[in-house]
Amino acid sequence: MKKETARQRKMSGLTHSFLHVNRLRRIMVEEQVSRLGIHCSQHHMLMLIAHNKNICQKDIAQKLEISSAAVAVTLNKLEAAELIVRNPSFDDARMNYITITDKGNEILKTTKEMFREIDEKAFEGISDEEMEVMDKLLEKMTENLKAISPKRV
Repeated sequence: MKKETARQRKMSGLTHSFLHVNRLRRIMVEEQVSRLGIHCSQHHMLMLIAHNKNICQKDIAQKLEISSAAVAVTLNKLEAAELIVRNPSFDDARMNYITITDKGNEILKTTKEMFREIDEKAFEGISDEEMEVMDKLLEKMTENLKAISPKRV
């Protein structure tokens, strides 16, 4: 077995720190979203619907890479909470277009502010120059991983 080098230990530590920050932020986001009475997966779908006017269930499933059944369950909950409406297609009676309601838009407006506050706290004490360096480093890492990713996300 090869001995771990100082660089490999540093990479491992940085990866661990990056994942820890990501996990902490995700936990904070989930807590904030749940206070509004919705689950993070519902919020994610609501954001997708808001950014894709008159999207259909099939397209939501494809974009989120989840089953149509899972989309249907979440849409039912969003509809029951009056955050979305389903509008029948004039061309195909089997298809509905999903649109966000004013109440859904208010939820997104609220969460956008919540997330901004979380990010402000996370970047507290970090200069614009440090953020620029971080951005460039993350961009390099992204490109490195895309080069070997089978999906090329």
